[in-house]
Amino acid sequence: MNNIESVNHIKGKSVYLDDIPVLRNTLYAAVFGSPVAHGRITHFDTYAAGSLRGVEKIFTWRDIPGKNDIGGIISDETLFAKDEVHYHGQPLALVVASDEHTARKALSLIEFETEKLEIVTDPRIAFEKGNILIPSRTFRMGDTDSIWTKCEYIYEGRADSGAQEHLYLETQGAYAYPCENDGIRIHSSTQGPSLVQKIAARVLGLPMNRIEVDVARLGGGFGGKEDQATGFAVMVALASHILKKPVKLSLHRLDDMRMTGKRHPYSSDFRIGLSRDLKILAFRSVMYQNGGAAADLSPAIMERTLFHSTNAYFIPNTEVTVHSCRTNLPPNTAFRGFGAPQGIFVIEAAIAKAAAELNIPARIIQQKNLLKENDEFHYGQKAKDVNISKCYSTLDEKYKIENLEKEIADYNTNNDLFKKGMDVIPLCFGISFTNTSMNQARALVHIYQDGSIGISTGAIEMGQGVNTRLAQVAAKVFSIDPKRIRLETTNTSRVANTSPTAAS
Repeated sequence: MNNIESVNHIKGKSVYLDDIPVLRNTLYAAVFGSPVAHGRITHFDTYAAGSLRGVEKIFTWRDIPGKNDIGGIISDETLFAKDEVHYHGQPLALVVASDEHTARKALSLIEFETEKLEIVTDPRIAFEKGNILIPSRTFRMGDTDSIWTKCEYIYEGRADSGAQEHLYLETQGAYAYPCENDGIRIHSSTQGPSLVQKIAARVLGLPMNRIEVDVARLGGGFGGKEDQATGFAVMVALASHILKKPVKLSLHRLDDMRMTGKRHPYSSDFRIGLSRDLKILAFRSVMYQNGGAAADLSPAIMERTLFHSTNAYFIPNTEVTVHSCRTNLPPNTAFRGFGAPQGIFVIEAAIAKAAAELNIPARIIQQKNLLKENDEFHYGQKAKDVNISKCYSTLDEKYKIENLEKEIADYNTNNDLFKKGMDVIPLCFGISFTNTSMNQARALVHIYQDGSIGISTGAIEMGQGVNTRLAQVAAKVFSIDPKRIRLETTNTSRVANTSPTAAS
């Protein structure tokens, strides 16, 4: 079945946030973000900006009727900074004006001064200073103290993995307008509409049933809109609620990149011990997670890093520690893999180091240590229905890895301007949320008198094709043509208390 979204995408008819027709008297917003990474606020004056013709109001923490708190897992993040700023781009105010040009012009008129404080961006330095977001955690199994005396080969090293920008095609944005009975409807480019609803209710001091969040689709998310879309949606909800007018915000690309968190950088130390026949007997690592200035989703990402730190290998003696460090960067957040790639990178770096020292291909060590049925992970779960060795041997049988390596080596010897490379990495990845209560979902199905069907779920279509899959399921269950099925927008009034569209 072809993707049911494709035709409208090609024709330009798919409705994203910026395609929603605006209501009369819609106002436009722009965010004033801190121009410094860390400082105590000594002067903050919005008078000149507020006096600019066309500016309706400038919102700060003083205008919040509820709590100045948008923290999801931990309440350590404000909607607007109050006394200190902790990262470059941290929101301090929202300018609302008759048009976007005026709103952005007003930003340049805001006066802002700080007493500069120390800036820390290295997670190792942050850890030394005691700047951690949550208590450190360790997963261990077996004997990681005395086992090293039984190892024929022991290698140590350091592995660093950097940040990564989501660069979704559609930037962060939201459009909110007042409804009857003091209600608010928010159109948000978010992977978690119920989170937007919950945090908006907290900040505005309203019950959740007064706030309706609606999402047609996203122009990409990749985790960057699981948690971080919330603050921007709440800002326009706040402005709309107080002004009783529609308010729209679509971030400029450079503002989006400056203000939002990335994939978590990690800096890690490892020690790996192997037997004479290249079995990994021991593995120990200490990872420093760069969480940025607030927790965001770092606690859950840290947990998934721990779960995936031995990848697809059985290592009987394992000790892995992760420190979640607070730095002066935008709060880092979910990104495809959610901490697993960072954990996998360290064990693969350790294997690569051992292979280089022994002058053998890394695949030799990999294959000798792949998980087998009933092997135990370092967090207690036993592996079931294990096919990784079969996958590896099938790959080798089909592509002749050793022959490919020789061909690549010959090519690189005979070519100066161009080089080739190849690597093989097995992967063990745990899908679903580690917070098991979030692994829930439901659907609302309307069957109309003419036999057509409307379906609402908590799933967000963001290019991965979930609407097509849902249409396939419904077509099979009801034995009808998929053309008679309509996938509705994701709306918190039709399907409540949803989990984010994330975690595979």
